[in-house]
Amino acid sequence: MSQLTLTAWQRRRLRRQLEDATDVSVYRRTLAVLEFDRGRSVAAIAGMLGVTRQSVYNWLRSYRWAGDPSALEDRPGRGRRPLLDEEDDHFLGALLARSPQELGYPHANWTVPLLQQAMQLGTGLLPSDDTIRRALRRLHYVWKRPRYALDPDPDLAPKRRRIRRRVRQLRPRSVLLAEDETDLLLFPPLRAAWSLRGQPQEVGLSGRNARRVVFGAMNLHSGTRLLLAREHQRAGDFQAFLRVVHHHYRGWHVALLLDEDPSHTAKGSVELAGWFEIELISLPKRAPQLNPMDTLWGQGKDVVSANKQYASIDVQVGRFLRHLEGLSGEEALRTSGVLSEDFWLKGAVADLAARSRAL
Repeated sequence: MSQLTLTAWQRRRLRRQLEDATDVSVYRRTLAVLEFDRGRSVAAIAGMLGVTRQSVYNWLRSYRWAGDPSALEDRPGRGRRPLLDEEDDHFLGALLARSPQELGYPHANWTVPLLQQAMQLGTGLLPSDDTIRRALRRLHYVWKRPRYALDPDPDLAPKRRRIRRRVRQLRPRSVLLAEDETDLLLFPPLRAAWSLRGQPQEVGLSGRNARRVVFGAMNLHSGTRLLLAREHQRAGDFQAFLRVVHHHYRGWHVALLLDEDPSHTAKGSVELAGWFEIELISLPKRAPQLNPMDTLWGQGKDVVSANKQYASIDVQVGRFLRHLEGLSGEEALRTSGVLSEDFWLKGAVADLAARSRAL
């Protein structure tokens, strides 16, 4: 089609339809006719609207034959009837609400081929890949990367109550510290970055991914932090950190909240803690959200480590330690969530601080 000559009256009707269009298909077709009338090429219109040139030609031909904007609308009943009806969509939604393993499949997550197989067994239909994907979009599902989630400790609530009770029973000249470790790697943790559409954003790596372990403990009342970097997280490394804690809080009874890592529960670690009169209070399993140091580590890595490649692991460790040591006590407590109204030990920490001030 070489040209399309519209009258002023036809242009006004097309513009009115463009302004009133509630269907994106009608809007695109009407816009294509108007743009062609303005002299834009079919190839340019197809590129602008993200369709093929043949589609644009078909729209122009339909309008030219009818001479009416309504020719650009879909006729009632036009189009392919979807293979899956509302009842099938409900069945598909019920499948997605359960794990494939609950239905006897070895898979951890649903895939399109697996859904096709389950749909055929459940409904007798064998929908195509595209039909399954359209149904998933109707049900507001998207393809995204899953993440591992630990099952919570079934005894989480009673264990929390026992820890609160134990903290309230600490003698007045006591301090409560939250202890944890984190790994620092030479290869940086990658966050989002600007990159060209359609091109992968690559970060070059070379050499060995060096590693350091940072031991840390924070006073849940004052926010004072003790930090120690080591090459490993073994019992001997944890015992070296216990010596740092004992040296700093000499003359105080120390209660240390920590997880049950093997370096913490090793016989030598338990004996050394008892010699230093450091009480080890184990947190519930699979509950890192109860340890405020875990949040503090994440904040420090976002500032110091994320998307940054350092010349050596020691340079990164130095900056990481300086950042955390540079926080004031209040900043550390606020960043880690200890000052939140919902902090699970808020009342117990306040009671311990009040008894210590009364001395």
